[in-house]
Amino acid sequence: MEDNNQVNDRNDSDDTRALEARDERRFQWQSALLIESVRRQTFTNWTVPFIDPDKLAEAGFFYLRTQDHVQCVFCQGIVGFWDPGDEPKVEHKKHFPNCPFVTGVATGNIPRANPDNDIGQLYTFLDDYHAFRVAGTRPQIPSSTYQPDAVRMLDSGAGELAFPQFSTPSSRLQTFTRWPQEVGVSPDQLAEAGFFSTGLADWVQCFHCGGGLFGWRQGDDPVRDHARFYPFCPFIRLRAAEEAVTHNWRDNSVPTIENRSVTLSNQEAELLLHHPIAKRLVEMRLNPVTVKKALKLHLEKHGVLHRTATEALEVVFDYEQDHSEKSTVCYDSAQLGLQTSDETDHTTHHLDLVVKEILQRQLTEEESRLMCRLCGKERAAVIFLPCSHLHLCADCARGKDNCTSCGAVVRGTIKPIIS
Repeated sequence: MEDNNQVNDRNDSDDTRALEARDERRFQWQSALLIESVRRQTFTNWTVPFIDPDKLAEAGFFYLRTQDHVQCVFCQGIVGFWDPGDEPKVEHKKHFPNCPFVTGVATGNIPRANPDNDIGQLYTFLDDYHAFRVAGTRPQIPSSTYQPDAVRMLDSGAGELAFPQFSTPSSRLQTFTRWPQEVGVSPDQLAEAGFFSTGLADWVQCFHCGGGLFGWRQGDDPVRDHARFYPFCPFIRLRAAEEAVTHNWRDNSVPTIENRSVTLSNQEAELLLHHPIAKRLVEMRLNPVTVKKALKLHLEKHGVLHRTATEALEVVFDYEQDHSEKSTVCYDSAQLGLQTSDETDHTTHHLDLVVKEILQRQLTEEESRLMCRLCGKERAAVIFLPCSHLHLCADCARGKDNCTSCGAVVRGTIKPIIS
């Protein structure tokens, strides 16, 4: 891997990748990055000519907008300083071998797929459904607490603020402490336009309507883009001229999405059972009908599915509990075909066993993450400075000039203090 000076020289050369035309820049939930097509949209400012952004998105990465650094959605691992000939999937596995995406664990990844079979039809549907939700709908009324995966946007004219804690320009400006300088749009401009930083790359949201934008480029006008993509926002209607709200900017045109209902059809709901996470839950002997209904409600509410099987399991449990509370047995179960108390106890016992299995698996995975990534025999015991990676045992770390995970020059080492 290259050092910082080499990367800067390379990016200033004539063979840098040409900037692409931007497509959809809006988001409602950060968990939209589970979708490969959304991850691909973060690379519209990618300038490294010898690394294909399609392959990066396929490997689970999105662009951090800092040099050539990318991050995995599933393990949060960061890879940068790419060399010609590097393969994203190979580098991902090399630096983060325990990543659930790399190891083939059931995740919420939505790859690009041809709809020539059930799983392909499911992935195509989930991709299209998300695009529809972003382009044409506004979720429920917000809570005052910032939740990255539960963004709420308001209907036009509503008096509530999506994020009242960021109602002043100064409070919004304080969120830009990690803003990537490469973006080319200043935090002052964004804060004045009603945006605060989510802390994720160049993803910002409006404190009033909750609408999110990413993919910024030098010369962008945050007020104009806010009005273009979220013309219903009461704040931006007061901030921008009326013609600015309604004008159609050619370089930021909003994609046309076919209208449909937020509610899934029976056929679409049935497709959800082909998702790897749904299959995993069914393998745990959960009721397929319950799994389908729980995932359907979650998708209709949030626009995306879960990151892990554990998250999905919690949602199914909540649905099961809510459903059982609403259908308390008060009549002869044999006559009405309802669940008896013995059956209820059996279901509860089964769920307890499933929870224990999940917790045990998580414990095993966490323990494996603490092992040295070179020898795999000893626990990681050395922190490299200044990158702070804790991936090697004392023997394997000895004599290393560069971090084996990110390629940064090692200026020193320390031992972690665990109390």
